[in-house]
Amino acid sequence: MKNNLVKIRKETDYYLAYFNELRKLIPVNYIGSIIIDSFFNKRFSIREIQNFIRQNGRRYNLSSKDIQIFLRQIQDELILAPRGNVRLYQRELSAPIAVEIEITTRCNLRCKHCCIKKYDKLMSINRIERIFKLLNEKRVFEISLAGGEPFVHPQILDILSLCEQYNFATIITTNATLLSESLIKRLAEFKNLAFVVSLEGIDRTNDIIRGRGVFKKVDQAVRNLKKNGIYVEISSTITEENIDRCRELVEYTKSLDIFCNFNLFKPFKKDHKPYILGPNKYFKFIEDLFEERNFSGAKVNLPNAGAIFAYLEGQEKCNECYAIMCAFTIDVEGSIVPCPALQSAGYYDEIFLPKFEENFIDIWKNNRHFQDFRKGNLRECRARSYIFNRNIKRNDPYGITAFLRYQKAKSQEVKNKLLNS
Repeated sequence: MKNNLVKIRKETDYYLAYFNELRKLIPVNYIGSIIIDSFFNKRFSIREIQNFIRQNGRRYNLSSKDIQIFLRQIQDELILAPRGNVRLYQRELSAPIAVEIEITTRCNLRCKHCCIKKYDKLMSINRIERIFKLLNEKRVFEISLAGGEPFVHPQILDILSLCEQYNFATIITTNATLLSESLIKRLAEFKNLAFVVSLEGIDRTNDIIRGRGVFKKVDQAVRNLKKNGIYVEISSTITEENIDRCRELVEYTKSLDIFCNFNLFKPFKKDHKPYILGPNKYFKFIEDLFEERNFSGAKVNLPNAGAIFAYLEGQEKCNECYAIMCAFTIDVEGSIVPCPALQSAGYYDEIFLPKFEENFIDIWKNNRHFQDFRKGNLRECRARSYIFNRNIKRNDPYGITAFLRYQKAKSQEVKNKLLNS
């Protein structure tokens, strides 16, 4: 099977060019798709591209300089464009950009904030291969392997071989404790592979949540991944227990020159209550992180605050939740899930979720659970609305509406102090 550097897919009135190694997506027109395919995949020279265009589309009369300018623009956009192209994902697409697959619920750790209810399920490789085949036929670009812990799956290397066979950009979310030096060297042989490693802090801060000795194993694995040229990011769940030590994690990831993504903790179980972070403390954290990113150049992200970050940056209104527009999850039972966080919260317990089949595009577009979700308030997190209000239509207490109230109250407090001074 041909392994293209760039996968190209036709939409209604434009084309999508997905750069596998960078995991970045750029919309282009018809002639742009030809230039990108010819240059990156077919390795044509500028002159060969020019001749190819003339032979296959006479109404296009591009000079070599035109083609060079276009390729420089693409290069610049690849440098500047974020990996998650939120604005693009708000368009209607012919097929998902990415699909997350829960290949197992088994895990070698028992983290305090984990949402898994039963650690005993495994997706067969036969089912995984069938899923991959159908996703590839519809030109899905990216696969995320999740768990549980993906490296507990006894056939994980076979699964990764299938990802490479179908030329998927592959992201693995892992606790990294099972990544020995020899295994990492084997993983370095795979193309288009990236790791998101879970870490809740440095040393004891992490180990209180994830288990004794975990940080040391993860630190070694992260360094070995980098040493072997494998892309790696850190993902940290911020809770009441670790938020005051997040600065240490930022400095740690700075020293390694890797991204750190902070995700707001969602309580899924009764014993999660002590880890719930108050909204105002969370909003202060967002402001500090925004300042850190903008003024010190730190590679930090807060995926759960897209709408708030857009507001702080003075951009046009942006949805908080966009995965439903460009992706979906297949759980370990083979069901197609609109929102895995709502599933973990029990929202779908009494709802029949459709199984992944050949008609998955129709399900993704037209199934009533997906349609209802898209019609809701995507500027805020529906899962948090359900978890904290038991109603997905209520305002998210950690969303943009609450944040604007927080900022207004803070501004009024400053004015009152000035008036009374």
